[in-house]
Amino acid sequence: MHRRRFLALALGVMVAGGCGDMGGPGAGWARRLTIVAPVVRGRRWDQAAHALAAILTGERMAGAVEVSGAGAQGMAALTAFAAVGGPFAREGRVFLAGVPMLAGGETADADSVLAASTPLARLAGDWSVLAVSPNSLLRTFEDFVAALRRDPARLVVGGGAEGGSDHVLYGMIGKCLGVDVRLMEYAGYPTESEAVEALHEGRVAALLGSAGSLLPKIATGRLMPLAVSSGERIDGIDAPTLMEREVRLEYADWCGVLGPRAMSPGDRDGAVALCDRIDASPRWQAVCAANGWHRAYLSGDDFRRWLVTETRRTRAVLNELGLLSIPDTNCWGGCVRRH
Repeated sequence: MHRRRFLALALGVMVAGGCGDMGGPGAGWARRLTIVAPVVRGRRWDQAAHALAAILTGERMAGAVEVSGAGAQGMAALTAFAAVGGPFAREGRVFLAGVPMLAGGETADADSVLAASTPLARLAGDWSVLAVSPNSLLRTFEDFVAALRRDPARLVVGGGAEGGSDHVLYGMIGKCLGVDVRLMEYAGYPTESEAVEALHEGRVAALLGSAGSLLPKIATGRLMPLAVSSGERIDGIDAPTLMEREVRLEYADWCGVLGPRAMSPGDRDGAVALCDRIDASPRWQAVCAANGWHRAYLSGDDFRRWLVTETRRTRAVLNELGLLSIPDTNCWGGCVRRH
């Protein structure tokens, strides 16, 4: 069974860190810190940002913390943030980014995430589950695979917004199964509840969504899980991993912390140290467990290298799904077609 337990079921996404001294000014301490979260208030990124703010102030890792909307979406938000300067210890600013940053926006000529920022840390992730309604004819993951291979255009899968983590994961599953990804049908919904409603009304045949937030519906029998995207099985979800079914894929919706583009080496080290202190905090570990977040910390150069690989993999799938405005573009997720 997966080591992590889902202790509560909020629709959160992610964040995490390493180790450090917990008592006031020191390594990674900022007099004033702003967390820029370019998301709709109350949604998962916003929830993660406010949880971080509470811990940073409650454990005296920063003198004062403000959560701020970006006033823009996607790469436009990051580009505006990238120009921010000033010593981190006096008035630091960090940017919460993840799959939406890689896959969202429509700025084909924008800088890449790496060029527009200083990667600090990958924080945490949210595993996905593939589920169907209890009365579905698709009783196993093998049934789902057979239907997808037989007619990929007929099997409609629902989930979050087009170009988001659920859509990207579906494309990756199709690629691993040797299906023509261009023929696969996906229906994106603004909220997970709307996607679940579409499933029960028969408008989609299956659903991809957050394992943590869908767990209550699985526990009460309203949804039947077919597979999970984690490397190990998840407690409370009686379904195999994709890896067990020979789909060589492990995937999580993730959140990371970026700094301004022109951070000095000293400021970068201080910001990474702050991320380390967050992860070592028992309060943060409890927040992750309570929301079903998968802690998967990477910092500094390790995070930068991972971000290069993840961006390439995401961009390749978006291109095959027909969502990139320009094939082989350098926009790194800023080229999702809008309808």
